Amino acid sequence: MYREFRNMNTMKGLMKFKDIHGKPSIQEVSLNIQKLYSTQEERKKFKERLCLFLKSDSYNSRIIKLQDERLIYRTECIIPEKTDSRFPLLLLLGNPASHSVHSEMFFSFESNGREHRFWKALKEASILSFKSLSNLKRKEEMCDLISDSPFRIGLAVFYSMPSASSDSAWVGVAGLRKLFRKEALCEIAKSEKDRVEKLIQRFVSPNGVVFAFQKDAYLGISARDDYNLAKAKKGELTGFCQCCPHVRLFCLPPTRLAHAKATLDLLRKFKEQALEPI
Repeated sequence: MYREFRNMNTMKGLMKFKDIHGKPSIQEVSLNIQKLYSTQEERKKFKERLCLFLKSDSYNSRIIKLQDERLIYRTECIIPEKTDSRFPLLLLLGNPASHSVHSEMFFSFESNGREHRFWKALKEASILSFKSLSNLKRKEEMCDLISDSPFRIGLAVFYSMPSASSDSAWVGVAGLRKLFRKEALCEIAKSEKDRVEKLIQRFVSPNGVVFAFQKDAYLGISARDDYNLAKAKKGELTGFCQCCPHVRLFCLPPTRLAHAKATLDLLRKFKEQALEPI
């Protein structure tokens, strides 16, 4: 799939993004279903799958809707507009969790309501810690550059479409594959790749780094096509971004493994490497 979209033209008008007034870091996306599926039968089958997808998580229907022949949904991206002397670090994820988009903050809570393991892992690795327990206050800390970190940190997703985070047959990026199917998701990936690469050029370049936490996120921007989960767990997937050959790219295991000792060790190792000048 990845080689299929890496160097192909983006389908024009497939996806449109716009900021939502009064909701920093939250965007509204319009996905043209008529462009994505050329026949009425394909669109009918997609809509049948969409009904099941929406029922898979109680938050889906609050942020996702089908309007005429467009899929309208909300997504998230935190990129500080302020700057300082610290290296920029982009944490790139596969796709957002529906409940986090609804709560307007990445990794807003675990299924049991506790603080997400991702934030705990970043704190233990001395990459990022917050002063506040509030999700929205934490977002403000990131945007205002007052959270405790050796980096100026941004958070983004490769696929903008949210999905269930757990306990579902439609969870994560695998859920998107099941919803859209291979060829359609490949077309979406072209548009998403273009968006993410522009973000890297604007926020990360020339002296920053990217930490990718998911297979599609890594392969979508990497200069190489070499993903392997075993290698990711061992920290063997490092290199540079395809769009900016001077921007370093580090691949980590999926966020579900964020608090495992091996992942924590990698986070600490990659943090030290990211702080070293090229």
